[in-house]
Amino acid sequence: MSGVIVTNLVKSFGAGDARVTVLNGTDFSAEAGKMTFLVGPSGCGKTTLISVIAAMLSVDSGAVNVFGTNPLILKPREVVRFRGETVGFVFQQFNLLPSLDAAENAAVPLIVQGMSSAKARSKACDLLALLGLGASLSKLPSQLSGGQQQRVAIARALVHEPKLIVCDEPTSSLDAASGKTVMELFSSLAVRPDRAAIVVTHDDRIYHFADRIAFMEDGRVVRTEDKTRPHVIALEPHR
Repeated sequence: MSGVIVTNLVKSFGAGDARVTVLNGTDFSAEAGKMTFLVGPSGCGKTTLISVIAAMLSVDSGAVNVFGTNPLILKPREVVRFRGETVGFVFQQFNLLPSLDAAENAAVPLIVQGMSSAKARSKACDLLALLGLGASLSKLPSQLSGGQQQRVAIARALVHEPKLIVCDEPTSSLDAASGKTVMELFSSLAVRPDRAAIVVTHDDRIYHFADRIAFMEDGRVVRTEDKTRPHVIALEPHR
């Protein structure tokens, strides 16, 4: 089951002589029940691609299908609802609110959806406990290590039970041990039959957590490797 299907996506920034095409006819898919890694050199379009999928950027042309919804044609109010209900995003720099404690940060998506603060906090606390932060629920981000902050960010992305989890460089700010712990926890909670997970990373130490790896170059996915069927590589057609 393909949770995410991207077809012939084109995205440019700037205008005239300063115009730069970042996505150049990109095709990509991420199946429900699997963790798909998106890898490639800096500047190849990885973050732009996931930002389009998560309805954070518009495009010049192409099509996107996220569990039956095309986020590119949604009205502004519908985009907010789509992101709030369908997408959980783990940002590279965590993006935790400094004045909120761990439980409050993790509960934000539920409160935005209208859940009471008490009920949202209770649900967030349960998830944080699963992530090993049961003793740190009332700590501010500044009182947490990088690995702990990343776990709070993961809890925030998962707490509203979205159909799509998008994770941008989850281990870039972590040492090897913390990165391994975070990925073990993330993979155990994020992957389920009705959810797709996309991870953008430069960290080849965590490639073994992937079910599928899509390799990007110059704004296109040039090949994919299915880790559930070792040594099977599919080359994407060039236009």
